[in-house]
Amino acid sequence: MDNKKHNYITFAIILTLLAATGCSSRPQSASQEPPSAKESHAAETEQNQNLLSPALFRLSESCRDIFEEAAGADTADTLETVSRLVERIGESEYPAVDRQNQVNMVNADLAEDFCRQAEAGKSAGLTIFTVEYTGGMTQYDLQAESGELSVSKSYYHYEDGGLKQKSSYSYPADFWKYTEEGYLLFRGSYFSEDYFMYAASEMTVCTALRIEPLDEECRQMNRKYIQPIGYGKNNLFLTDWNEKDFGRLDFYDLFDKLYPLVCGEAVPYRMDENLGVGAVYRIPGDEFEQVILTRLRIGRETLRSKTVFFPEDGTYEYKPRGLFEAESGELPYPEVTECRTNPDGTVTLTVNAVYTKKDTSRAFSHEVVIRLPEGEDFQYVSNRVILSPDHCGADWRRERLTEEQWEEFYGSQLGVVGK
Repeated sequence: MDNKKHNYITFAIILTLLAATGCSSRPQSASQEPPSAKESHAAETEQNQNLLSPALFRLSESCRDIFEEAAGADTADTLETVSRLVERIGESEYPAVDRQNQVNMVNADLAEDFCRQAEAGKSAGLTIFTVEYTGGMTQYDLQAESGELSVSKSYYHYEDGGLKQKSSYSYPADFWKYTEEGYLLFRGSYFSEDYFMYAASEMTVCTALRIEPLDEECRQMNRKYIQPIGYGKNNLFLTDWNEKDFGRLDFYDLFDKLYPLVCGEAVPYRMDENLGVGAVYRIPGDEFEQVILTRLRIGRETLRSKTVFFPEDGTYEYKPRGLFEAESGELPYPEVTECRTNPDGTVTLTVNAVYTKKDTSRAFSHEVVIRLPEGEDFQYVSNRVILSPDHCGADWRRERLTEEQWEEFYGSQLGVVGK
């Protein structure tokens, strides 16, 4: 195996290992003679009250009904549950937002006031909560002094009738900023034993908390038209294109993204189980074209000219992304900030890419034009990238292998041909 191929394999394995260092669950031992539900609940409540601060215990109790309902219905990771928890925390007069910044922050005026005082170099403190999509919440205790920011971060998971602290870290912020887009960003490093085992270094995290509200229509447009595609493993929103010139649009990546949305199931054309083997498929023309033409107004001849099409049997060649085309797991996420209807009935969405890896709430912006006919059908009409002061290149992006690269990595090692 040559060095180049070895380096690709090493890179992909590292990405897999780092992705595996997320939250882990540990089984809890059960007593041989469990107490009654009433006795158990009373004992756990008393124990939890002793472990949590009075304020956090009251917060835990006030959110109990939502957590228990979500646990019973397995809906802890839904936007509806998270939104209810954000509102409930707000009733306790704390600023709160969801971990993914998909709902407006409650008591945002307190957070904004803190940021303004910190920017002015004044002494200020703030406790703010983020509701996680894992059945818990994170508490940030922020202290500003002379323009510097220190952070105490504690994660709590709801179990056995109350919030239980699972981790707690404190660190000075190496960087912090209240951005023009209305985000509080801060970055710092702390020691994590699990992370250190893989990376032999401290864990560095950048936290992004949206303080200023977004219009609800913009949020809905984002969830429906932008988030399902996103910025990973495709370039629909990363390059300029329109219906007269599709530019560098990668239709194979787009097929991967659109197939589940159009067909309602995962893409059946997968990489070979042997990572060193390259899988090649012949997809029936009608199937491939249905997926693409549902969301793009492109002529069949144009689509065929930008892909590998076999006219003798009317099929498209398709090679699923493999080991050597893995992308970084750290991606920006889209946020629609403006929505306007055009004279021809299309809609233009202005989108910011929030990229915590680069400490920015606008790594770049882009304008997406969408055609909205009657019913649920819609089509992407164009995309235009707008440079920003914090413009970052798409460092996570990895293009598909060229024919020459494919031959170099896989050679004669070909997998399944056909569906």
